[in-house]
Amino acid sequence: MGATFGAVAVAGASVPADCVLKSTSVKESVETYSYRDPTGTTVKAVPGKMVTTECTLEVIGSAPLTITAGAFAAGVYKQVSAKVTEGNTEFPASSLVFKKFSNR
Repeated sequence: MGATFGAVAVAGASVPADCVLKSTSVKESVETYSYRDPTGTTVKAVPGKMVTTECTLEVIGSAPLTITAGAFAAGVYKQVSAKVTEGNTEFPASSLVFKKFSNR
C-alpha cells in the first residue's frame, strides 16, 4: 500500500504526532474449519466467522512506546506492540503494530 507524506491514518490506525509515515502493511486472516471422512479426504471446509486484521506502520521518528491496557472491541484497532530503532547515521525509526478483530 502506498503512502504519502502528511498521512495521519492508515486503515484506521493513527500515525503518531511528530512522526512521518515510511511504510505500511495490512494483513487480514480468517481461520478455516474442515472435517474429513474416514479415508482422510476433506469433506467440507468453511471459513470462520472472525476476521483478524493486522496493520503495521513503519514511521520515521520516535513514536511513544505506551500501549494502553484494556479489552479489544470489535472492529476497532488496538496497538499491540511498538519498537524503536536508532543508528548513528540515520533518524530514529519506529514500528507500530495494531490488531483489529471483526465478524464476517
